[in-house]
Amino acid sequence: MARPDSTRSRILEQARLFANEVGFDRLTTRELAARCAINEGNLYYYFKTKAQLIEAMFVQFDSEARALFDALPQAGRGVSRAELLRSVMEAVALLRDWCALSWHHRALLRDGNALFRLAPALQADATALSDVLGGHVTALIEHMKRMRALSISDEAIPGLVANIMIVSTHWLGYVIYQTGVSDPDDSYLEWGFGQILSLVAPYRTWLTRLAMRVYPQAFRLRA
Repeated sequence: MARPDSTRSRILEQARLFANEVGFDRLTTRELAARCAINEGNLYYYFKTKAQLIEAMFVQFDSEARALFDALPQAGRGVSRAELLRSVMEAVALLRDWCALSWHHRALLRDGNALFRLAPALQADATALSDVLGGHVTALIEHMKRMRALSISDEAIPGLVANIMIVSTHWLGYVIYQTGVSDPDDSYLEWGFGQILSLVAPYRTWLTRLAMRVYPQAFRLRA
């Protein structure tokens, strides 16, 4: 017999995959239970309502996103070329991981209207998470500026951060609108990552340009 915690984890994983495929409006408890190889009664044991299920999915995403940005690059003691290059690589890796995480949980970012209609209590949590992540991205850009990897004024940082947050959470919606495919495959993921990097490109210093020439694979999603 499966342990209760493993059954709950399986439900959440199958719900993530199911929602990514069809969206929250078309996610039914009957089909979800079938995908999990359990009956609907067992599903209701863990999640009494669809709202509870969606809220649990969001908690999982929230936890993973916060943990990801807790690993912000550490400021070096000096500004040697080696430290600068390492700083650039770490920052790009963080943005790459954020893009991959956004794709992994794409239904939560893609289906905002359905999400808040079905689980309205999440609106405040989503706003709080957005504020936290925006603060982390701001810290990342400021760190890159201190390390002389980016040349950007303090006044321009809030606009850059806002655009990074907008593009990283909504680029998939643009792809869906352009292609008419409700759940594009991951061949579009590299394109989405490129759009995030393009926002930072105008502020690159000579060192960042050098890093891109020397380590081009680090600036692709699948390094």
